[in-house]
Amino acid sequence: MTLTQTKKGYQFSTFSGVFLPSILTILGVVMFMRLGTIVGELGVIGALGILFFAESIAVATGLSISSISTNTPVLSGGPYFLISRSLGPEFGSSIGLTYYVSQSLAVPFYVIGFTEAVVTVFPALDPYQFWVSTIPLIILFGIAMIGTDWAIRAQYVIFTILGLSIVVIVLAAVFSGPSAEQLHTNLKVLPGKRFDILILASWFAVFFPAVTGFLAGVNMSGDLEDARKSISKGTLWAITAGFIIYAVEIVLFGATWERHALVKSAYDVLVKNAHFAWVLIFAGMVAATLSSALGTLIGAPRILQAFAADKILPPLNVFAKGRGKNNDPLLAMTLTLILSLGTIWWGTQSPGNTLNAVAELVTMFTLCTYAIINIAAAVEHFAANPSFRPKFHLFHWTVGCYGAIACFAAALFINALCFLAAFVVVAGLFLIVRRRALASTFGDARRGYYFERIRRYLLRLDSMPADAKNWRPQILILAGADKKHQSLIRYGSLLNNERGILTVARIMAVAAEEGSVAQKRRRTFQEMRTMSAEIGIDFFPQVIATTEEGEFDRALNILLQSHSFGPLAPNIVLSGWPVNQERVEAFCSNLLTIQRLKMNSLLLINPSNGEEIESAPLQGPIDIWWRGRKNGSLMLILAHLLVCNRSWAKTPIRLIRMAPADQRAEAEQELQALSEEARIDAQNLVVTDERDFTTAFRKHSADSSVIFLGFIPPRPGEFQEFYDRIDRQLTDMPTTFLVASAGDTDIDS
Repeated sequence: MTLTQTKKGYQFSTFSGVFLPSILTILGVVMFMRLGTIVGELGVIGALGILFFAESIAVATGLSISSISTNTPVLSGGPYFLISRSLGPEFGSSIGLTYYVSQSLAVPFYVIGFTEAVVTVFPALDPYQFWVSTIPLIILFGIAMIGTDWAIRAQYVIFTILGLSIVVIVLAAVFSGPSAEQLHTNLKVLPGKRFDILILASWFAVFFPAVTGFLAGVNMSGDLEDARKSISKGTLWAITAGFIIYAVEIVLFGATWERHALVKSAYDVLVKNAHFAWVLIFAGMVAATLSSALGTLIGAPRILQAFAADKILPPLNVFAKGRGKNNDPLLAMTLTLILSLGTIWWGTQSPGNTLNAVAELVTMFTLCTYAIINIAAAVEHFAANPSFRPKFHLFHWTVGCYGAIACFAAALFINALCFLAAFVVVAGLFLIVRRRALASTFGDARRGYYFERIRRYLLRLDSMPADAKNWRPQILILAGADKKHQSLIRYGSLLNNERGILTVARIMAVAAEEGSVAQKRRRTFQEMRTMSAEIGIDFFPQVIATTEEGEFDRALNILLQSHSFGPLAPNIVLSGWPVNQERVEAFCSNLLTIQRLKMNSLLLINPSNGEEIESAPLQGPIDIWWRGRKNGSLMLILAHLLVCNRSWAKTPIRLIRMAPADQRAEAEQELQALSEEARIDAQNLVVTDERDFTTAFRKHSADSSVIFLGFIPPRPGEFQEFYDRIDRQLTDMPTTFLVASAGDTDIDS
């Protein structure tokens, strides 16, 4: 399914599409089969503590869902759709699949609860538990296959039966005579038992599925008449109603019945005290468990169908297919049935308390889903994108943060090992989807979050004074489209070493007949992004289009003055060496412009080609020809950044200085002191046997890997002489960087 797809579905109202399936799932098997036992084991205070903590997670998640769902057109997919359109496809996919699995496990959880109650009333059916579970499941599958509208109609009948059974439970407690004495006796943990955090955790895991049912309505998002309004209203109504009913029953159970009886079989206590109306309690239990199973059997396949429709994992694409005008997920529903039957078979064949074991699995996956929903809402709210304008205003990003933290804490509290396994599954799916590099981001809210963080930090950074201690390379590379200029980018990346920001700028002339400037510029941007991916180097492309020939130098002048990310303006301009004599004067003029703008000039001459640059092919050293601190500090720092790359780590740095023979010792001490001050390991070489710099330079650095050589930009009238001298010195020499420092670096910092 894509955002442009025409919406299909049944167009249910808030009550029938959200509140009804949610409340029927909330008031399910736990209320009949486990609530009284929890009161008996932990006392009223312990049971209420579990209820309040569980409901706090439900309320936080409900508020998060309301915030997200009222801010975007909501289509099919429930939690998967909301997360993927907020945090992106990676999070949406990993959570969508795990949530689908948890919902597929929830179906047999409810059916097993039904079986347990039936066997309690009819012990003769105990040997046939598999069939007692399987037959109702197949009947529910048949109802779902007929159509979701028929399933919703059936839930009206179930809702009526469930309501009557709750009334009978309350009346049974009232007529049994609740008392303050009994409430006081049942207030705390069972006498004779030590309060154990592990016991509390295990019972929390059993109870928590009771508050997860509100997502049953969210699962129906694609079949709602007005999903934006219905999801928020129906979800919060269901959470509130469920909380009130559970709280009332906990207090009534504790004030009415002896706790040993509750621990032994809370369901038996209800049946015996209901007298002639026990049939309604049994019917209510059957209605609650089977309606929860039916609601989940309807909702879970829609999550898988929506995920498959986004075509994220090709093997699952087949499940996107729907049947009829309402797009019923036939194949996804069949898979859910198969998973449910497998779980039921495992449960009936394995010894132990199957209901509790399945409840813990459902709880763990659901907690992961809730946590990501809360994170999604918090990110949306905190990022403050102008597009984030939810109709639901009772939400703050701190609520989402609490919900996420509470979910993770609860997961660790219940079963740290199980949580770790769930986390590994989610992380694995996240990485799989991320590697597919999806073209669509579904309006990823993380972009807004990152934007907000960057905006704040840029403003804060701009208010701080610049200092040489915090200097980082912000390199602006002047590169064209040919392969020669790829060497500039590769060397620029090595010198940047992920410590600063790398920008590659291309200035190009656009003739009128080539089409609009905007189209040509966009196309060039894309070409540069493609090149970035092909050579494996991240950089920001910048394209300057001129409409007249000969405007290159004027455009460059403007670029140097205007290109900036706030305080992150480029401090190094990296370019090649002109091969065209006609460009010498303009080239040297641009060097003077860079100097006047207090930017560092870096000229790359005789570069290696291709991947050889990253692999440091030569065994020679990195030579720095020292002629003073003006350029020397920057050269030392750049050489250090170069050897910080793993492939260049073993390449030695060599400081070279020319000096008269009688000053050798003094010069060697000076170079040694420089190395120590700069905290850079370097070999020292003092050249005394040559008086001519060019001769010494070509003799001692002929076999170097890279050479750093300082220069001063020539004055007007000296351009050609400067060009000829450098060209003569560097002919047939190794890769050389000519460095003209702006004085913003200090090796002592």
